Amino acid sequence: MTHSTSVLLLAGAADPVGQRIASAVLAAGGKVAAAVSRGWQVDKLRESLGADAGGHLLVGVVAAGDAQAAAGFVKGAKDALGDITHFAGASQLLRERVAGCEPAGDSDELLAANLHTNATLCRAVLSAMRRRKSGRLLLVAAPDNTDALSVTCRASLAAFSEFAAAIAADLVGTGIGVETVPALGGSSAGDPHMAQWLAALMPTGAAS
Repeated sequence: MTHSTSVLLLAGAADPVGQRIASAVLAAGGKVAAAVSRGWQVDKLRESLGADAGGHLLVGVVAAGDAQAAAGFVKGAKDALGDITHFAGASQLLRERVAGCEPAGDSDELLAANLHTNATLCRAVLSAMRRRKSGRLLLVAAPDNTDALSVTCRASLAAFSEFAAAIAADLVGTGIGVETVPALGGSSAGDPHMAQWLAALMPTGAAS
């Protein structure tokens, strides 16, 4: 591995947006450690991305909030792919508001997708980045307008926004960069934010 190779730890890899990010990084010659939340998603994602992508892809199961599994996956990713240079917290689940009705029981699902899936893996990779005094965190931003979303959805997005702000403040002066990046749309065609994600995922020292 050279300084020009990105090794990406990706949360939310089973989502269409996560798959697009992984595919783009692999196509650019980078390596991806892709975390999914359910066992059946492993083979499906590997098939979608091209099996092991020439040894550049590792897929593993990390349930939302499972710190032990996250730590184990990060160690396995380092052993298989090398030092993790980038983390992308791309998991995001949106749920629209229904007038006069707030669905019961969806707060756990929304918090898992919008906060815990991203935050647990982010925290797991930080210790190694701190030791190296280098790395970059890319965290998905909430939509600009959340008026149409449910109360619990907006609350879960706000929780991750606060996490991102707190992490950024805590990492000032450590050599680790933190950037919030707009969510990608469901289709790759003409998405104005894909270029922003790819630029943020460029390895240190790569040409812009």
